[in-house]
Amino acid sequence: MGEIERRSGSGNWMTTYSDLVTLLLVFFVLLYVLTPGIDESTFNDIMAYFQNSSSVVFTKDSASEQKDDGTLRKEWQQVQSFLEEQGYSQEVDIEKTDEGVKVTLNDSLTFESGSAQLLKRSEIVLERIALAIDGEVSEVKTHGHTDNVPISDSSIYRTNWHLGAARAVSVVLFLNREATLASEKFEASSYGEFRPVASNNNSEGRRRNRRVEIYINYEQEKETIQIDASGINPDSLEGIVLHEVMKKRGRYGE
Repeated sequence: MGEIERRSGSGNWMTTYSDLVTLLLVFFVLLYVLTPGIDESTFNDIMAYFQNSSSVVFTKDSASEQKDDGTLRKEWQQVQSFLEEQGYSQEVDIEKTDEGVKVTLNDSLTFESGSAQLLKRSEIVLERIALAIDGEVSEVKTHGHTDNVPISDSSIYRTNWHLGAARAVSVVLFLNREATLASEKFEASSYGEFRPVASNNNSEGRRRNRRVEIYINYEQEKETIQIDASGINPDSLEGIVLHEVMKKRGRYGE
């Protein structure tokens, strides 16, 4: 038998071995991520591995990259201008929230004392607000607030909670009728006298507490993560598994 020629190792086997380890890792990540009950922070920790990998690139879509500059949306800036032109800016306050905008209506604009019937002058403002509630709005929540003055025995409302709820419903019914938004996206509730913004020990404080707050919330821009196929073959096992991981978690840009 001839002498066996001994060759120095080329190291090519390391490439195959690395691919195998990567595929096994991705496979077990898939199993773990799809396990019911995994929380968001754990998922983010796992995916950090892939974000730091040179073979996979994750990018946000342009909408997600837009930073919040703290200003109102254009349609609500227009509402503010309308209120100033019509002389209602002292009775209506519009402020930005994390989810959209909050509109506060003073009772001097909306209702007579102890009543839940909208004043005619309030309808002008509510019509303009309804015009700004477009298809991007996810929900409209209306809260009725009162002062702590007990309800009159002659009132049809038993408590301030009932009065606050009736006022919230009156506003919701009007907005639902005027706005082009599905009825199931509107909500009315009451806090009665129990969430004051000022002291009820004086008339000015009680006036401020009698209010209706409207929260117009928008669908939050979801972070979109995409896979750059330049570093990975989407038809390979690794590509297929990564695709399924991101799709199942609702984060894969398709």
